[in-house]
Amino acid sequence: MDTISLRNFHTRAIIGPDAWNRPGKSQPIVLTLRLLINTTSAGTSDEIAHTFSYGKMHEDAILLWNARFRSIDDLTSNLVGDALANNWPGESLQISLVAPKALLRVEGGLGRDVTLRRQWTGSGAAKKQIWGCERHSWLVKNLKVACIIGVNPHERLEKQQVTINLEILGEHGKDEGDYKPRNGEGKSPWATLVSRTCSVVEQSEFQTLEALAALIARTCLEESPIPQITVSVEKPSALTFVEGAGVQITRDRSFLTY
Repeated sequence: MDTISLRNFHTRAIIGPDAWNRPGKSQPIVLTLRLLINTTSAGTSDEIAHTFSYGKMHEDAILLWNARFRSIDDLTSNLVGDALANNWPGESLQISLVAPKALLRVEGGLGRDVTLRRQWTGSGAAKKQIWGCERHSWLVKNLKVACIIGVNPHERLEKQQVTINLEILGEHGKDEGDYKPRNGEGKSPWATLVSRTCSVVEQSEFQTLEALAALIARTCLEESPIPQITVSVEKPSALTFVEGAGVQITRDRSFLTY
């Protein structure tokens, strides 16, 4: 399927407490939208009337900026409502939001990925189209933590930095409020998971990244009622001419039974 997209639209909004848990602070937001739509007619006619303008997407989306939202989820929901209210065409809509300053110690920030597919609901005169959620997740991007990791003798002498990425899969009809950790201390669920991850990684002394990734996955699943998590861990200093050597694992709640 063809796509029309806006990539890395930089703006700002209030999306709940900031990285220091302070309410009402505006944060930078980076938005990418991908609309799956058939562009055959416009490709043949070269007429803007036969397609959907990315300028229109930008015009509709920009109305939400500098507004106040309860969370990054609330901002995403408003984007979906905006697309529906303005009759965006297409078969599927992919929304990718990144708040690069939303989490402490996380260089890439907090991400929100949502994939929606056009669906029909109701019947007869009440029949209407909606954007139904196909998949959604939260992302912790590039968390930096130092620990003892590796099999070589020199790696057992000094802590080295690892780069951790987390993708938390969401369930249908649930938002971040449904995944509050047991001891959240008033923080967002993802800030609490980051703090807990840093704590266990800093104290660890594994030989393999596989064992470290498994510890992170187990910790997050134990701390929060999330259904599934994907953990990737890289060692930037492992190989001289390689930017990063790492592993990636995906675990669901059944992992806690092992």
